[in-house]
Amino acid sequence: MHMGHALMPVSAQKAGESTAPRMIPGLSDKQPDLPASSYTATATLARSKLKKEWVDIPLGDVKLHTWVEYPQGNDKTGVVIVMQHGTGLDDWMRSVADQLALQGFIAVAPDAWSGTGPNGGNRDSFQFDDDAMRAAARITPDETIRRYKAAREWALKLPRANGKTGSIGFCAGGSNSFRFAGEVPELNAAVVFYGAGPSQDLLAKINAPVLGFYGENDARVTASVQPTIDVMKKVGKSYEPHVYPKVTHSFVYFQDLGENRHALADAWPRVIAFFNKYLKSS
Repeated sequence: MHMGHALMPVSAQKAGESTAPRMIPGLSDKQPDLPASSYTATATLARSKLKKEWVDIPLGDVKLHTWVEYPQGNDKTGVVIVMQHGTGLDDWMRSVADQLALQGFIAVAPDAWSGTGPNGGNRDSFQFDDDAMRAAARITPDETIRRYKAAREWALKLPRANGKTGSIGFCAGGSNSFRFAGEVPELNAAVVFYGAGPSQDLLAKINAPVLGFYGENDARVTASVQPTIDVMKKVGKSYEPHVYPKVTHSFVYFQDLGENRHALADAWPRVIAFFNKYLKSS
């Protein structure tokens, strides 16, 4: 288990470097190679030049409302199923999809709460997050996974899909990403941000490598890491967790708190390298 890096203060320097303080972007700034924060997500979407679309995927008596973004060019590439956090498929989740597409992947972000809105609407038909969360309570964990499976199966048929798929999730979506790896043994890679592992039976079914990121101050979720390490070792599966000191739950979203932004600066390049290795390589 990796416990993060000893990160230098912003004014620290190495031999030969400038003595000018290293600037950390303000709350209104977004670094091009990192996901948006809660403050910059909506603007990130508005400024994105990538091809993007809403697609309604037939699934029984529901149409799975799904946000899809494509990287530049026409080359085939891997698909990443983006799994929503606790408040659903909001602007921030779609901005994560945008970041993944910007860095070379087909990002597919299903609205797992499709059909729960007023008059059968979707997550975007609610004015308030708490109303959406209450209405979505009838979408069971099993139904959530069924919807993500349908999105993956649909995405594999895209002309630019290379046949490899991964998942990434945050908070509740992190737990779903971990579970998805057990439910879909054909998955090629799974990334978990502050989500707990599934049952031992599902862990034993995982074939994909799993990469996880957690905050030390997120005691409830992070307490599950060591037991998950123990089980994954027992069943011979690949699990690489990173726990960052002085970092909170939802640190990708709340980048303004404590050491959260420094943790993200370490974690996200690992995500992209991981997906490059398992979703692009032959």
